[in-house]
Amino acid sequence: MSTSPRDAVPTWGWMLGVSSWLVPVFFGPGFAWIGFLIVGAVSRRRAAFIAGIASGVLGFTVAIELWGGFSAVVGAIVHLAGIVVALALNPAWLRTLWERRVARASKARPAAWRRAEEPVAASARPSRRSRRGSKRASKPAPQPQQNRLAEAVGATSADLLQTSEPSEPVDVQTASADEMAELPGMNRTKARRAVRARTTQGGFVSVEQFGEAAGLQPHEIVRLRTAATCSPRPRGERRFGRRVDI
Repeated sequence: MSTSPRDAVPTWGWMLGVSSWLVPVFFGPGFAWIGFLIVGAVSRRRAAFIAGIASGVLGFTVAIELWGGFSAVVGAIVHLAGIVVALALNPAWLRTLWERRVARASKARPAAWRRAEEPVAASARPSRRSRRGSKRASKPAPQPQQNRLAEAVGATSADLLQTSEPSEPVDVQTASADEMAELPGMNRTKARRAVRARTTQGGFVSVEQFGEAAGLQPHEIVRLRTAATCSPRPRGERRFGRRVDI
């Protein structure tokens, strides 16, 4: 059965291929700026542009031995700092490209919906015998045409039989650990970790920060946006006046 683009999981091959921009960074300061500028140009992230410019300038000063006898030490520090910054930027880079891939795949879903809906429309009116049988049945079984429709849009037969309204998104700013554990990609261990991070930081700024605090992968954070929300961080108690020791 085909799966919907939003529920798809990126493969290791895709993540390794997209992360190939790290190769120039590992070669040293003289090449690191290439990888940073690639990420900045594609994802339009200011941090990547700044890292690329800084890496290029410092790499040039090391190449002309501007630091004298300390050029080797400065080069090693710049090399290590470039690797650390690149590894910190890579999760956001993966998440950005995966969101774009999901958005492109979602545009093709209406056409598949229409193709699968045509045979359903032809036999939409059930016979009198089938109506009597449906009244006696406790739960109607989906028709073969409906099964093809479910496969086209990435749903299951249980989704066709479900008539209840979807539940409201979980507010990660006020939810308990048990409520967080029910979110996509979460479990009790990750939920307790997120609660500890929320207590330490005084609340979350966004759903992405909650997902990173819980240890979710980039594609799991993308799925989380439809099931969770983040209310504004609570303000601390305001105090007026000065404290005077007597």
